Amino acid sequence: MTVSMPEIQTQLDRDAITDCVRRWGFYRDGHHWAKLRDLYTADGRMTTTWTIASADEFVAHCQRMAEKGGGRQSMHSLGVTMVDINADRAIAESRMTLLVRGMLDGIEVDVTNYGRTYDMFLRCADGQWRIRERVPMYEKDRLDPVDPSAGIKIDAARLALYPLGYRYLAYLQCSEGATITPDLPGTGTESQKQLYARGADWLAGR
Repeated sequence: MTVSMPEIQTQLDRDAITDCVRRWGFYRDGHHWAKLRDLYTADGRMTTTWTIASADEFVAHCQRMAEKGGGRQSMHSLGVTMVDINADRAIAESRMTLLVRGMLDGIEVDVTNYGRTYDMFLRCADGQWRIRERVPMYEKDRLDPVDPSAGIKIDAARLALYPLGYRYLAYLQCSEGATITPDLPGTGTESQKQLYARGADWLAGR
């Protein structure tokens, strides 16, 4: 079977975008700040549970938190990535598991969150694919003590204030002083529908 040059180029583009998605997790967790920033366009944007900001602001905040220390650790594990391309624009949706370790009322805990990342990509003037905007989608999470014998007391009323898809993550982050971003996309939510519609417009060049 003969493979055409456009088909080869499309596969090369998909590979480059998938590689960028994987590098994001490695650079973010490994504190490679300059390399992390270079994965975004000059006007790139980032959404998290604790901010909606420019790529510059996001990377700078991550660096400050890493230098501050305090026992908080996080790891982003990326899974399968699906890519749709239209000329110099693309959408990449990837499976992601976020692992966070922190302190809750003096007890060391782990939060595990399952979800996806939704990336709007742009092919830049230098030919490199970069992230124009990244929005996580949160599906479900859980909180566990690192020491199984440790007792954790959860304020049920406060927990109920946060969206179902990331309520334990938000509970931990809020206890550490973060301001939680409300109504982030989750499975079947209105915010997810709006994100998909906006992504479709982006991919179509609108």
